Amino acid sequence: MTISPTTLDGARTRRTAAQILWPLTIFLIVHRAWVLPHQSGETDDFTTVWRALVRFGDGIPVYTANYNHVDPHYLYSPGGTLALQPVTWLGDYDTARMWFIFAQAAGIIAAVVLLLRWLGVHPTSWLVPLTLSLTFLTESVTSTLRFANVNGTLLFAQVLFIILLLRDRRILAGLVLGIAITVKPIVAPLLFLAFVRKDWVTIPVAAAVPVAFNIAAWPLAVDPMGYIERTLPYMSEVRLHANASIAGELLYFGVPELLLKLWLIIFAAPVILSLILLLRWQWRDEKFWALTTSGVLMTGVLLLGSLGQQYYALLLLPTIIGVVHTFGGRRDAQGDPTRSVVANWPAALAVTMFYFSLNWYMDDYVEGSMFWIQTMAWFGWMLFSLTMFGALVKWTIEEHGAGRDWRGIPRLPGMDWFDRPLQRESGAPRSDEAR
Repeated sequence: MTISPTTLDGARTRRTAAQILWPLTIFLIVHRAWVLPHQSGETDDFTTVWRALVRFGDGIPVYTANYNHVDPHYLYSPGGTLALQPVTWLGDYDTARMWFIFAQAAGIIAAVVLLLRWLGVHPTSWLVPLTLSLTFLTESVTSTLRFANVNGTLLFAQVLFIILLLRDRRILAGLVLGIAITVKPIVAPLLFLAFVRKDWVTIPVAAAVPVAFNIAAWPLAVDPMGYIERTLPYMSEVRLHANASIAGELLYFGVPELLLKLWLIIFAAPVILSLILLLRWQWRDEKFWALTTSGVLMTGVLLLGSLGQQYYALLLLPTIIGVVHTFGGRRDAQGDPTRSVVANWPAALAVTMFYFSLNWYMDDYVEGSMFWIQTMAWFGWMLFSLTMFGALVKWTIEEHGAGRDWRGIPRLPGMDWFDRPLQRESGAPRSDEAR
């Protein structure tokens, strides 16, 4: 076989790019996972978790926080507390904290590499260090590792669930998502993926795991009812600090309750409609469908829920990385080029707004810069949601104009959008009579 000089030059360029990018990637990972956690900061999620886990193990009440203060509160259920209990086996506080942070960094790395491999990117590709570098530059990863919270392993569970589900490993997929839900119920909407695929085994397995953990933890906890009576009501309230959800931002600026409800309805509509429009790609390109649906669901949770903390945007990463699914001339089952809702400049702008939180404070424009700092992630999430919806509407209209039905299949002559025979006008000749 003859290899052209162009092919050799391309391979050499890719190797050179990888050699340049890997040192940068390792440098960033070490800085985020080792240096930042050793810097003093205003927020520390791990201390709250550690104290609660120790108290749980020692038989001391856990749900005793004063929710009138803005300090980090312990919001995990008794089942989640039991699931996190192995953290106390890692040694003393300082040792356990660093191992916990390393586990989150490892979870992020594993999620990115696994997702890229699933999308056809070889581990030696230059795309791997580039994606890891950009990931570890984001505010979501920086805050996850600086504050020492569980979002890294949550991202890994999300990616693993999607891959296992699409490979028909239904029980394993349910177990993985069930454990994630036990710790952080924010990922529970991902069960919608199993529902659409009619994976009726996955859903009960995922639901049974948190139930089992809570049943096991209930007699071990001294104050399990404190979670029901105090913590759950607090979690349903809208927090006015570090909250980029629609409710959090509008109530922060004193918007009336009626206007808040109107905003929620307005932004719930594109989320619901996007989920419906995506169904036409479920059979044609299941990877695109699953990754995009995941992003629509998680963006909806962040915008429409009572608490949307910016580092939860890490759960949008699979949708964003899914853009590589469009590389290399791939085609779906219908023979069309694969798609991505983030392969456009509005989506890129939105991602930049909620992932890269640079310091925008300006002494000469205090009010304007503080307003932008307060709302930047919120605007980014709204733009991201609308961009995904807009792309799906555009593609659906284009396919309808090209004569395809609601599933994206070319319509048979004489059939309408829903595969029903077209109504003929009175007296119009039948097709065989016209011949």
